[in-house]
Amino acid sequence: MLSQKKILCYSLISISGWLFAAYLMFTHLSNDRDFINDKITENAYNIVSQSLQDTKTDPEIVAQVQDWFAKGWTAQTGSVTTICDNDRDKLKQILSDSAIVTICRLRI
Repeated sequence: MLSQKKILCYSLISISGWLFAAYLMFTHLSNDRDFINDKITENAYNIVSQSLQDTKTDPEIVAQVQDWFAKGWTAQTGSVTTICDNDRDKLKQILSDSAIVTICRLRI
């Protein structure tokens, strides 16, 4: 028969294994979520940046995006919506913070 100390020791080892496995699963899922969000917005960003390559200033870009929404251009408006929902920071490469807020409000 096992002593109380051995039972306690084995129990702690077992519980620590489960806790470590839970920690590994959580960090793996978090990394996967970040990777998926990055890939979701990658294509959308390419569509938006390619469509805006001829516009230089923030007011021109906002006007262009307003035109997309008015005309119902789904590739561009869907891409703007995807970026605004998942990773607005990607737009910082081509827009200022105030223009990003304005563009993301247009989709509502």
